Amino acid sequence: MSSTDIQRIELLIRISNQISRYFSIFIFFGGTIGNIFNIIILSDRSIRKLPSVFLFLIASIASLIAIHLGLITRMLSGWASDPTYTIGWLCKLRTFLVFVSRAVVFWLFVLTTIDRLLLSSSENRQRRLSTMKNAQRGALFVIIMSIIIYAQLFYCYEANLTNAPFQCYAKSSSCQLLTDMTFASFTTIVPLLLMLIFGLMTISNIRESHRRLCQTSIETMTHRLSPSQQRSKKMERHLLFMVFTQVLVLAILTLPQAIQRLHAAFIGPYNSQLQATKDMFVYNIVLLLTYLASAMPFYIYTLTGGNLFRKPLLNLMQRIYRLILCRQL
Repeated sequence: MSSTDIQRIELLIRISNQISRYFSIFIFFGGTIGNIFNIIILSDRSIRKLPSVFLFLIASIASLIAIHLGLITRMLSGWASDPTYTIGWLCKLRTFLVFVSRAVVFWLFVLTTIDRLLLSSSENRQRRLSTMKNAQRGALFVIIMSIIIYAQLFYCYEANLTNAPFQCYAKSSSCQLLTDMTFASFTTIVPLLLMLIFGLMTISNIRESHRRLCQTSIETMTHRLSPSQQRSKKMERHLLFMVFTQVLVLAILTLPQAIQRLHAAFIGPYNSQLQATKDMFVYNIVLLLTYLASAMPFYIYTLTGGNLFRKPLLNLMQRIYRLILCRQL
């Protein structure tokens, strides 16, 4: 290997370490604050009985778990030793929880798109399926399914590895192939495709509903919506916008890692150390983007949720302000 290649490898490693360390801090604190606010706001009495809000709430808890378990060790790299690199059971448990929590987030958003699809239907039978009980059942099924799918990580991952990108990593090429394929398909591509399909079906239902309203004679419209019905309709529109925006951001920030892992799985081991370092550099960048996706929901909901989300947020800020004021007195 030439001296130029060695210098390039060292430069890529330094840049990768610095980006991982400092960008992780930004994502960690922004995501922690945002998801804690999400959990508090989505637990508000005025909105917590909505099935989609319940699913958003569980997704925020899962995102908080993924951010904390996934980023703390990255932030501490260079300043302290990572116990998951040397303790076998800790390596397995952390990896398992990170993969499961990220999968849960994706599949919960699939359920929210299904809930929006049901509510947009013209059939009462389908609309009645959008209930809190069904949302709870769906969330439980998603958690159990993710646990079963990623149980193989307890076998595949080991600590104290030397010939691997990280000391806590898949112990064989077959294990790494299985993990990459599972993550790319089960956690990313399949959920995003389902979100796209259900989202398009929802849009189709909404257009059909508008078409029927336009065809209805003015003479037959003998009554107008009551104020409570108008508020309910407005709330549904805000929820729909929140779901679609979240799905779009999720796709933009997570598809690069799925593509990168599929590429690595099919290309196989690199003959060049420089090429392997380049691949690991790209992997570190796209991995941080997936954690950024877990940190974004609060800010997305604040921008797109209208009064549905901003009113509980304002109430929370007022309570915090009064609490601080009382303590100062």
